[in-house]
Amino acid sequence: MDFQSIYEGVVDYYMGEYSSDEDFVQWLYEDDTFNIPNWVVIDWSATARSIMFDYFESNGHYFRS
Repeated sequence: MDFQSIYEGVVDYYMGEYSSDEDFVQWLYEDDTFNIPNWVVIDWSATARSIMFDYFESNGHYFRS
């Protein structure tokens, strides 16, 4: 496996750097990833606990699993 292949693999799964799971999940929803209307009130802590099964965090950097 060459460096370019490794780099492309990381880029495909890298979601960004966030200060908390809640901030990350809020960004996902505000980025229209899930097309949720803006009038819906969301419990970010509960949502983060649920959605983090599909993502992982390392030193503030988030990746898709």
